[in-house]
Amino acid sequence: MKKVIYISHAHLSEKIVQDWYIDDLRLKGITVEFWDLTHLLFGDLMEANTIQADYLLTINTYAEIEKRIRLPENRDATYIILVNYYSRVIRLYRMITKYNCRLFFMAWGAFPFRTVRDWQKVIFGLTTPLKLIEKVISKSKSLLFKKLKLIKPFDVVFGAGHAILDNFPDACKVVPTNLPDFDHYVKGKNKTDKLVEGRYCVFLDVYFPFHPDLKIEDLEIADANVYFTSINRFFDLLEEKLGIKVVIAAHPQSDYESDTFHGRINYRGRTEELVRDAEVVISHYSTSISYAILNEKPVIFIYTNDMERLYRERLVMRVHDFANYLDANIYNIDKIFKFDQIDINDINLESYENYKYNFLTTRQSERTTALDIFYREITNK
Repeated sequence: MKKVIYISHAHLSEKIVQDWYIDDLRLKGITVEFWDLTHLLFGDLMEANTIQADYLLTINTYAEIEKRIRLPENRDATYIILVNYYSRVIRLYRMITKYNCRLFFMAWGAFPFRTVRDWQKVIFGLTTPLKLIEKVISKSKSLLFKKLKLIKPFDVVFGAGHAILDNFPDACKVVPTNLPDFDHYVKGKNKTDKLVEGRYCVFLDVYFPFHPDLKIEDLEIADANVYFTSINRFFDLLEEKLGIKVVIAAHPQSDYESDTFHGRINYRGRTEELVRDAEVVISHYSTSISYAILNEKPVIFIYTNDMERLYRERLVMRVHDFANYLDANIYNIDKIFKFDQIDINDINLESYENYKYNFLTTRQSERTTALDIFYREITNK
């Protein structure tokens, strides 16, 4: 294998470098390129905490993609695509199909979300009929291209958790693997040093309402001042209830002012450690809930009036799905006015065990690392 090329719809970041094994491959002597298609797909999408690297290429046109695919040194490359297949990227996938690129896909980050029936989607979309029509056309187009075999199947799909392994029947090969968070947990579970002194709760920040996914999905943006007022008021009540502080596990893309959380400590890139030693975990919904599951920590799920108003059938429904799956309490924090309205349930070990094997790892892969599995497959060893 001469080269590994990552095709991404997000800017390069330390988390991408870590979770997608870029430095690991380079240390093994493999040539790596990272093609950033963010501007091509989404225009001027700003993301915090991006990084530069000598292997990073910012690509702004499809002509440039095709030119690079046709380069002699890229003909035998392995392509790792960080872009899910949907109508916006049909042209990209058609180009990959045209040149029969060796294509790998990481299927991780699945969640316990309910299946929304087609008639429910129609009802949800009646408030914005033009968007509904656009979505129906886009979905039909992407399905038609696959049905007509105008889009090549993935050569290898890595599936983290049993719930996702059957979702790619057209893939040439589906390989059980672990979510990166599972491997981070295994590495850190026996450490005894503590990042934060004393007892505390930890909030799994999702960079709401600044997360670029809201713009990518063309969703209305909530008022940040209203959101943080609600969040901090709830944290005050929780600290009064439990007699311990709230610490923030800041999202990797976040870039907060010091007073955003009213002076509360926040750490970026240290979520595994923070959850490991916390008393309670607070969350909207996030892949990092995996650390609470693996460390058997009680979780409470929260949302706000604004989140319910703007995202009732999307984000808030997903928060409810998480809470129901894990048998955990969920609160609209704008309806909490006294600390004695807050309860912390004991964990449901059976639900946690189901979550672990459905969404984080598999019984085939849990005793090895995702890096070893990944390297074995891309090198055919």
